[in-house]
Amino acid sequence: MTRPPGRPAAPSRPRLYHVSEDGPLTIMSPRPSPPGTPYEGREWVWAVDERRLPHYLVPRQCPRVCWATPAGSRGVLSSPAARVVVVEHAWANRLVAAGLKVHDLEPHGFTLLDATAGYWVTGQRVRVHGVRQVDDCFTALAEHDVELRLTPSLWPYVDAVVAASVEFSNIRMRNAQPRP
Repeated sequence: MTRPPGRPAAPSRPRLYHVSEDGPLTIMSPRPSPPGTPYEGREWVWAVDERRLPHYLVPRQCPRVCWATPAGSRGVLSSPAARVVVVEHAWANRLVAAGLKVHDLEPHGFTLLDATAGYWVTGQRVRVHGVRQVDDCFTALAEHDVELRLTPSLWPYVDAVVAASVEFSNIRMRNAQPRP
């Protein structure tokens, strides 16, 4: 089937997800954004796009460093995988019994908040299309072709991604071991 001439294609909406240890949920309602964030007090449903979903396939409070592997990278950032997620050793036991629910969301009404992080938000209630249970984070990340690294300290990775100016996320760093 072709479009009539002069009529642009409808913009495609990304697949959006909300990962939670709660649920499974059928409807998501806006909740206040956490204190201490730039969005403190704003009531939103938060979602992440499919490309960044692997960054959230670990327990919510788990500190982690995530990045897209730069082409031709060498050293600590290099990997044969397209993405890398690094987690501290102390979280390994929780990665095999996470109990996460991946909620597939209706994308209509969401606005892109942060293109690098893949964050989307809406102030409206959202219908959940489906829910997938993730108990073993190792397996879930492998299914997304992500390299998972375990380390005693995240700080060398933080320093490396910042210095390399690659696309990265440092998530829940307030829960990380202190910088040595």
